[in-house]
Amino acid sequence: MKKLPLLKRQAGFSLVAVIFLVTVLATGVVFIQRISNVSVATNNLAMQGARAWQAAQAGAEWGVYQVTTGGCPAASTSFNLTEQSLTGFEVTVTCNSTIYTEQGLSVTMYFLEVFASSGVLGSTPDYVSRKISLVVEG
Repeated sequence: MKKLPLLKRQAGFSLVAVIFLVTVLATGVVFIQRISNVSVATNNLAMQGARAWQAAQAGAEWGVYQVTTGGCPAASTSFNLTEQSLTGFEVTVTCNSTIYTEQGLSVTMYFLEVFASSGVLGSTPDYVSRKISLVVEG
């Protein structure tokens, strides 16, 4: 009859071990979930960055077309892209021109600056922007 109290004390110890094990496993699951969420967010921002670059490239191509077909637009031109993968991007194209004369030959140089962005800086968590500068000889 003296062995019965000894068995009760040993059974209580395994309960503490199980609670500890469950706590450690739950903490590990939470950690893995957070790492997964950070990875997804990083991939989403990388994709948005690539889209912003493509939007800026589209603006640069538009600017080069404007320069080659009629000269520099008088003011900065902004437009919103509506193409399926670039929806939500605003592109601003700024153009300045300068005429250079070398050995009696006048050459017009066009300086294009293209800025593409999506979202609002400081208030949108997935805000991205890209800027491209280029020079076109006219």
